[in-house]
Amino acid sequence: MSGNVIASNSWSFAPMPAVFRYSSHPNQAHKIHWRAWSKAAFDEAIQTDKPIFLLISSVWSQGCQLMDETTLSEARVIDVINADYIPIRVDSDLRPDINQRYNQNGWPGVLLLSAEGEILWGGMYVPATTLLYYLGYIRRYYADHGVEISAQASELQTHRRTRALTQTLAGYDLRPLEPEEQLTLQELPAAASSILIDLYDHEQGGFTIHPHLKFPHPEALELLLKDSGSYELVRYSLVQMRDGGLWDHEDGGFFRYSAASDWSMPHTEKMLDENAAMLRLLVLTAQASGDHQWSELARQLIAYINTTLWQPDKGIFSGSQCADEEYYEPGMYSRASRTPPQVDHAIYTSWNARMISSYLLAAQVLEDTSLSIQALQALDYLCTHLMHRDGSMLHYAIDGQASLPGQLADQVWMTQALLDAYAVSGSKHHLETAIALMHFSCQELLDPDSGLFYDYPADPRAIGRLAIREQPLTENALAAFCLLRMSAYSQRKHLHDTAMRVLMECMQKYYRTGILGASYACVVAQAIEQGWL
Repeated sequence: MSGNVIASNSWSFAPMPAVFRYSSHPNQAHKIHWRAWSKAAFDEAIQTDKPIFLLISSVWSQGCQLMDETTLSEARVIDVINADYIPIRVDSDLRPDINQRYNQNGWPGVLLLSAEGEILWGGMYVPATTLLYYLGYIRRYYADHGVEISAQASELQTHRRTRALTQTLAGYDLRPLEPEEQLTLQELPAAASSILIDLYDHEQGGFTIHPHLKFPHPEALELLLKDSGSYELVRYSLVQMRDGGLWDHEDGGFFRYSAASDWSMPHTEKMLDENAAMLRLLVLTAQASGDHQWSELARQLIAYINTTLWQPDKGIFSGSQCADEEYYEPGMYSRASRTPPQVDHAIYTSWNARMISSYLLAAQVLEDTSLSIQALQALDYLCTHLMHRDGSMLHYAIDGQASLPGQLADQVWMTQALLDAYAVSGSKHHLETAIALMHFSCQELLDPDSGLFYDYPADPRAIGRLAIREQPLTENALAAFCLLRMSAYSQRKHLHDTAMRVLMECMQKYYRTGILGASYACVVAQAIEQGWL
């Protein structure tokens, strides 16, 4: 990896196979003539002078299941969409790049787009009568104002590209950080912890961000765990989550979030990545406190993962277990009389990599070598089955077919898992593969002007909002941490300089991100602990 990396312009995505996944309950949503997100679908919209009906769905969301079973099963809705729109269906887990740019703050996302991919109207779960109204209104408006809409879309897209260009004109170099910049980074974790304490919910644990919705925010709690004076806040939060409703006492596993501030109304999907983060938090808490209740809860969580999400025939983890409010209803017979919620057996690289890292940590703290063996088996599966020919990781594999190379999240979480494995095994293969992935990221994703990584490679065929790439905070922070680790292993100063510049350039994003910026503060704190700053 050279010190001055120039991003390649030769990248282009291969056509994506159409994967449409519907509710597992009876529905008629398949009668809609869905297209995959593709240039062909958008060209069809232009040629037929029709707007686009975009659905962003997920297999684990009960709201998405209901949308399939109700609104999208109504004969009138099906007829209108097929006659007047070009319908495109996107799975948010399979296409995180599209979800990031078109999500309507939840699932299912229902959007009506111009043929250029600009949003004309959008919402979340929409009843049939309401959707029919908007379908008719937008179709009439589109017919009357098509030329005007197209002109406005072109102007908006030109403005976005111009703004993106002007933001890079400041230039970028790999100079060492000034002393005041170093000091700012050194002081950041303590300042971030102070903000988190202000947001802390002393009555129910966790953090008060929304009047009712309550997410666990494990990275924020991990940051507080690094402050010995804040251990009680972490302990109390975990007690409230465990006893208040976020933890499944019968089957095990953490639900994604609660619709009540006291954790008592969980949305019952269980996500691999969220449970990986919670496992890491439990293990770190057990390690820091010596309190056996957290090591025991970690073991119970591992038991759930191994029972429900682990695929023993492949040696890899499934992506999620679906929500099912009726299955989880309190009562003696609610589960005994029902089939457990469906598991999404798709394999997601970044989510698996996070769980691999958590298992490797758990193996060390819980002194359980079987977890390390299992983690290395999963890592080998990813290296064997989800490595693209260009040297990047593919995002997912479903039904034996792997797709979507080059996503930053997959590269950096996989690099982290490989470095964690190298620390355990000493295998040169793990280190060399990690170096190759970071080399790809620097060649194809690092912006030499801003000093930050894009979320996916440049694609001259990108449609709509995909034409403007983003530079996400969490993945950039993790990329910097991986570079720091590699620099420590190899004594290559340019890797350290690149990492420090990425961390420094992340700071403005951190100030605008809110509590989700805790992941960045955690990375800075870990780098300080290791003496890498």
